[in-house]
Amino acid sequence: MSSVAGVAVGIAVALWFTHLPPLTTHHVTVSLNSAATMPPVPLEGLSDLPKLMAAKDPSQSWAIAGGALLQVGLARFSIPMLERAIQHDQDNNVLHVALGEALALSDGGLISDRAKAEFEFALRSDPNDLIARFYMGLWLLQNGKAKPALVKWVGLMRTVGSDQMWNDRLWMVMPAAAQEVGITQLTLQALCTSGM
Repeated sequence: MSSVAGVAVGIAVALWFTHLPPLTTHHVTVSLNSAATMPPVPLEGLSDLPKLMAAKDPSQSWAIAGGALLQVGLARFSIPMLERAIQHDQDNNVLHVALGEALALSDGGLISDRAKAEFEFALRSDPNDLIARFYMGLWLLQNGKAKPALVKWVGLMRTVGSDQMWNDRLWMVMPAAAQEVGITQLTLQALCTSGM
């Protein structure tokens, strides 16, 4: 019964993701609270369109085009561009995470097996990848595993500190997981700020 409720909560949370700006084009502007974690390198997007004209590396031009489409909310159209970029640069974590996020955003926030595989690829080479960790938490919530999702997100909240976009995104999903686990909003806030 609780796993069915978890899936329903996960789907409801996923619907909020329909028109959100992607994390893969966001520049983290604050220092992170963990020395083990580097700020994510943003995918080249709108601001890098001029580079497209001078790009000699095929993966760069596809990444810029895919990033620009993703950034303006055309996630579905960014997918083939990002796939082409990955063909030319198969070990690039940023591209794999961007493709996973594009797949998730084009499905209204639902994490498909294909999107999950992209995030898992990134986490194998960088277990601290913030964006992949965020979306794997969403996958956990959507699959009735609210407690591990919440643990993952509280850890992320402690890591990203005061970055507004990350805070907004995390507070969008954490209350649903906390409610399912039986944790109050006040307790959740205390968990997120302890040790910061």
